[in-house]
Amino acid sequence: MAGSGNTIDTAKSESLASRASGSRAYRAGIAVAIMASFLIVWTTVVRDDGTGIGYFLVIMAAVVGGFAARFRPAGMARTMLGVAIMQLLNSVAIATAPTPASLPDGSLKAVLFGAFFAALWLISATFFRGAAVRNPDEA
Repeated sequence: MAGSGNTIDTAKSESLASRASGSRAYRAGIAVAIMASFLIVWTTVVRDDGTGIGYFLVIMAAVVGGFAARFRPAGMARTMLGVAIMQLLNSVAIATAPTPASLPDGSLKAVLFGAFFAALWLISATFFRGAAVRNPDEA
C-alpha cells in the first residue's frame, strides 16, 4: 500500500491547516498572500509589457511552496520569505532587460514594482511567523 502513506500525510496536513486557520495571524498571512497574487495578476494583465511570465512564476512558487510546507505556519513563513527574495531577483532581471532599460525610468519602475510586492510577501511572512510562534505545536 504505497499510496496510504500519502493519504495519511494529506489528512495530517489538512488537519494542521484547519487548526492553524483559526489563528488570526494565519488568516491575515493568507489574505495578504492572496491580495499580492491578485494584484500581481491584475497589474501584469493591465501592463501587458511582455514580462508577465516572470511574475506568474513568482505566484507559482508561492503556491508550490505552500503545498511543500503543508500550509503549516512556520513553513509558510519560510515560503513567503523565499517568494519575496524571488520577487526582488525577478524585478532586477526585468529591470536589466533591454526593453524596460530602454524606456525612460523603465528600470526604476520595474525595481519599485518588485520592491512593493516583495514587501507584501514579507508582510505575509511576518503574519505566518506570528502564527507559528503562538502555536508552536502546529509549526
